[in-house]
Order: sequence, then structure tokens, then C-alpha cells
Amino acid sequence: FSVSKPFLFAMPMSTRTGFGLTWVALLGLTWRRAEGAVAERPTSTENSCSSCQDPITGDDCYEPVCPPGYYKCCATCKEASCYAQTTMYLSWRGLPECIPCSPGDYCPGCDVFYTCPDSTQPTRAGPRISAAMSESLSDCESCATGYEASFDRSACITAYTDVCNEDVVSRCIRSCRSQNATNGKELTSCEKMKCTMYCAKQWSEDCRARISEYCLFATTLATDTQDGVEAEQGQGSIVGCDVDCNLAAETSPLSSFLAAFAILFWVGTSDWRSA
Repeated sequence: FSVSKPFLFAMPMSTRTGFGLTWVALLGLTWRRAEGAVAERPTSTENSCSSCQDPITGDDCYEPVCPPGYYKCCATCKEASCYAQTTMYLSWRGLPECIPCSPGDYCPGCDVFYTCPDSTQPTRAGPRISAAMSESLSDCESCATGYEASFDRSACITAYTDVCNEDVVSRCIRSCRSQNATNGKELTSCEKMKCTMYCAKQWSEDCRARISEYCLFATTLATDTQDGVEAEQGQGSIVGCDVDCNLAAETSPLSSFLAAFAILFWVGTSDWRSA
């Protein structure tokens, strides 16, 4: 499969290298794996005051413990201790509590994350996307006409909500587990694409067909672009992934209602890796 010109899919311009996230389940208990310090803490003068507000009290001059691009685990908890099923990085106070900002959010460096606000532009209305570890509102990008934010808000893909139930498929994707049992629900990019295709197929054949366009885009390099023309950002980002983007139906397709019922009640025991 070759592409004569870039596909019109969009990835956030501020994409960054992702971090390997791992958690280990032992005897029914989830243990957090701490990584090294996220970044060197900026120096501050004696009379300097942070522009951050305390996530709990709202007071000014709050001193964050995680750098921009990260948020603090349980930053708004008044009493509960920090708990997460993802790898956390050492904060500036030496505790494993800094979590990389997720796609679709931005973390300005005040220990909290904010979800990118929906675009209100007449021709670009809807959720906006951002790269993982985005730091500011300016990192949030709206999708062009005919495109919508992907399920995880990491890319703009061909509009799909007319054939896919976004809430149900997203819930299915969040329930997928890695082929590496020690990683739990922390999937590699390839595993996430496999899971996405599986969940789209479970909803409907039309949903699967629509999402397969993005799957092909992400797994295929542009091989015959003209001189001076670069491939669309994100194209071929998971080349080599053995996902079946066409995922031919092995059984008769369920109706949308039955598929929703199946996902809601079977997703906990489904093995998407066999799809």
C-alpha cells in the first residue's frame, strides 16, 4: 500500500517522545513503579512567588512539585493518599507522584491537568486534540471540517461519530489489557491500535470500516511523495505494527444495540488480542 500524497489526518504539532509506563500486579495488589526525577527544579529567589494556585485551597503562591507536562497524583485530594495504576516519576520533593499529561489535556506546571476545551469555530466545532505531555492551552488543536478528535484525543481522524458510539467504544478501549501481563492496561501504540480496531468492530461493521482508514494511515509510510513534500505528520507512526486494519468479520455482525450490550457486559472478560 503506497500513498501518492499525504492523507488529511492530523497529529498534534507538539508531539513528544512517549514514556514507557508500567505497573505490576502482585497478589491482587497494584504497586507503583517509580522512575527518576522528571526534570531539574528551577531556581527561585527568596521573595519569588509562583503564579500557581493551590489545587485544594485556591490560595496563591502555590509551589508545584511537578514540572510542566506532568500533573501530581491526587493533587486535589484533601485526605486520600496518592494511588495510580500508571508509572509515576519522582517529583521535586523525591516522591513518586508525577504523571505525564495525557493526550487531549494540558499540564501548565501547577500540579493539575486541564482538558482541552471544545472548539466553538463554526466549521471546526467539537473536541480538540493535544499531544501527550502538552504544557499549555496553545498546544490544543481543533480538527478541520470532516474530521473529529480520535477516541483518545491524540489525533484528528475522519469523522466517525455518525457510525460509532464514541462513549461505548471508548469504554471498551479503556478496558483492554496489554499482551505483557505486567503492563496491565498500559498499552503500546501498536496494542492500542489493535484494541481500537477490535472495539470498533464490536460496535458495528461501519464503525470498523471508518476507523480502519486511520489505522492504515498510521501503519503505512508515504513512499512516493514529490520532492520537497513531506508526509502528513503521524503517517507511518506505527509502521511494523502487526494490526489487521481490515479486520475481516469472522462472525455475522451484531446490530448496534446488541453490540453495545455485548461491549458493556462482556468487555471485562473479552480478549481483544485474539481478534
